[in-house]
Amino acid sequence: MRILLIFLFGLVSVSAIANQNNVPDMYRLVAEENRVPAKLFYALILNESRSLTSSGERSKVLPWPWTINHRGQPHFFPSREKAYLFAKSLLDRGDKQFDVGLGQLNWRWQEQRFKGLWEAFDPYINLNAAAQHLREQYDRPECNSWELAVGCYHRPGQRIQDKEIARNYTKRVISLWAKI
Repeated sequence: MRILLIFLFGLVSVSAIANQNNVPDMYRLVAEENRVPAKLFYALILNESRSLTSSGERSKVLPWPWTINHRGQPHFFPSREKAYLFAKSLLDRGDKQFDVGLGQLNWRWQEQRFKGLWEAFDPYINLNAAAQHLREQYDRPECNSWELAVGCYHRPGQRIQDKEIARNYTKRVISLWAKI
């Protein structure tokens, strides 16, 4: 329950973060636990799972925990259960090529980070897995700066095409980082 409360209170718009110059508590704590820069980590999560939400007259851009990207098509679900059922339907068809949760971890390559699909949609567990993955990329000799690690988080391959995709991804994350 405590984690859920931290998560709910941690959902803050990019503009509010820019004004407060901080990172929501859960993101900061996960980043510290995994030895990754908190603002950079939050920018990466915003890049991965941000969604425009409306409440009354106000709209906010927030990371959304029940997000699935299936073969380049983002899907935002109103609940963990609905996201889980969609992902399970993909698995039932033999399709593992989708990204899950706040960190948009690819199920085909990152499934071992979770005890099961349901756990992958737990915000705290998903963020921890994402932070671990980012830290592992930073610890690789070919990705040993935070800028390179961000690119390797998204595209760890080292072919020319992979590096170009990673550079473009990094530019988007750095742009968000500058606003935090």
